[in-house]
Amino acid sequence: MKFGAHVSSSGGISNAIERGVAIGCETLQVFTHNPRTWRPTKHKDEEIAAFREGAAKHNLGPMVSHGLYLMNLGAPDAEVQTGPKSKGKTRNIFRTSIQSLIQHLEIGDALGLAGVVLHVGSSKGSTYEEAVGRIGEGISEAFGEAGGSTKIYLENTAGAGDTIGRTFEQLKDVFDAVGSPDRLGFCLDTQHLFASGFAIHEEGGIDRVLDDFDRIVGIDRLMCLHLNDSKTELGSNRDRHENLGDGLIGKDGFRRVLGHPALQGLPVVLEVPGLEGNGPDAENMARARRLHEEGLALRA
Repeated sequence: MKFGAHVSSSGGISNAIERGVAIGCETLQVFTHNPRTWRPTKHKDEEIAAFREGAAKHNLGPMVSHGLYLMNLGAPDAEVQTGPKSKGKTRNIFRTSIQSLIQHLEIGDALGLAGVVLHVGSSKGSTYEEAVGRIGEGISEAFGEAGGSTKIYLENTAGAGDTIGRTFEQLKDVFDAVGSPDRLGFCLDTQHLFASGFAIHEEGGIDRVLDDFDRIVGIDRLMCLHLNDSKTELGSNRDRHENLGDGLIGKDGFRRVLGHPALQGLPVVLEVPGLEGNGPDAENMARARRLHEEGLALRA
């Protein structure tokens, strides 16, 4: 395993490198765009070069970005009002999401990122089948427009509302709808699994979960692990991350997860709140490595 974290890229994308190294990252995840606005960030050529040089210097990788929270490829292909303060303005969320995904893939390739972690989307009042079809269409179009080698990693969800991706069957449906499997992989989030009702914390729990994932999706398509404890109970369908060992998955749960043989080759990204509420920190990185070592010892 290579341990890393989601780190800030404020002040220039290259700043993420030193921030990651400072807390002990061997890999990292960044936002290449402001996650709460559609407006793409215009990264300067020298910033892109400095990011790549820094990553090579510190042997960081494989690295990923996380897609905008605003993107929803499952949304209807229609103009809708953008919110109560829209003043009559409309936006086609589906089409805008495709353009944003293209931008993510292009800058990801420029930065040398292995993948873009993507929230699959939600049906937004349409049928599940219609939404999955649109998601497949949108990802295929983005792949067609954006060259390079950066992949898309579909992330499982905590299961709130009409989000898609709470089960492995749903993830497989989207994978099948895309039709470009060579550039499509998956990212599993431990908190999302727990919140969706997967008892990964129990003895034998992660074994059952990964056996099901392998049977339905294929373990060879798992490219990244988000490592987060949970503030909310098993099956809560609430996306609430906690520092490692301080939540309801707990230290024993993470020993079982991190010791699993099928996960050993993955980049592991922390998205925890941090002890001081400022995001992943050195203490959580140290906990991850310690729990990993203890988990391997349990399996020996």
